[in-house]
Amino acid sequence: MKPMLWLCCPLLLFAAGCASSSEVHWMKEDIHPVAVRGDRRLDQVRIWTHDSLVQWRAVLVTRDSISGIPYTRSGCENCRRALPVSAVDSLSVGYANTAIAKRDGDRESPIWTPLLILALILCP
Repeated sequence: MKPMLWLCCPLLLFAAGCASSSEVHWMKEDIHPVAVRGDRRLDQVRIWTHDSLVQWRAVLVTRDSISGIPYTRSGCENCRRALPVSAVDSLSVGYANTAIAKRDGDRESPIWTPLLILALILCP
């Protein structure tokens, strides 16, 4: 019985290692990339301004301002906030890890879920 338990431990560790830490990949970017002309629309961003961090979705970057909806308010389309570009210290853009961007309500089961179920079946 003990050898079977020790064989399952590496499988569980492997499953935990394969699990995605986040559904979003964050990349630090310039607020006005050279290649982008005109307004820039982004799904989600993290903005460092002065001593605080805000996370917004449905973001619009214009020449002189950046606006978006706070990420914590999923059903509030009238909650749009704005900042002057000069107040932005740093900007990270969130890109979905899958080819199809997920909306707020659409969640897939993580990759480790089937592996964990398999490990529970194989390890009595």
